[in-house]
Amino acid sequence: MNYDRKIFVIMPFSKTTNDHTETYWTNQFDYLLKATIGNFIDIPIERSKPVRTDILRDIVKNLIFSQIVLADITDLNANVLWELGVRQSFTNGTIVIAEKGTPIPFDISIKGILLYPKLNTDPKYHEELEKFKKDLKIAINDCLTNPELSDSHVLETLSGR
Repeated sequence: MNYDRKIFVIMPFSKTTNDHTETYWTNQFDYLLKATIGNFIDIPIERSKPVRTDILRDIVKNLIFSQIVLADITDLNANVLWELGVRQSFTNGTIVIAEKGTPIPFDISIKGILLYPKLNTDPKYHEELEKFKKDLKIAINDCLTNPELSDSHVLETLSGR
């Protein structure tokens, strides 16, 4: 399969809780994920945009053909979980992240999940955030250097592993 050399992010667009508003998700993408990844690797990172075309068709295409998919399952948004399932039905190269304290569903908890700290004034916040950024960098590099490494229960089951 020919993959697009990019990272496609699946995450909510609109308010999911009082703490996680549309502005929160936009900032999470722009100032945490995109900025962090852009600081260590030159690879496009994008998320869906509401456009006039069939947005679901564009999402599915990106889920299947992006070299890496980064899924933020914070707040267990139904669309994000569905998109994660679609991705894991077709290929590897998926990184799952969530805010600390997110109740992780059993089906997802078996594979590694990177946790980022909830925005707060605790002196350890920045230390925890830097650890998340370091772990994210390691995970992205692993996806790029070991693309055959399985991170999908669906694909493992279909291949008889």
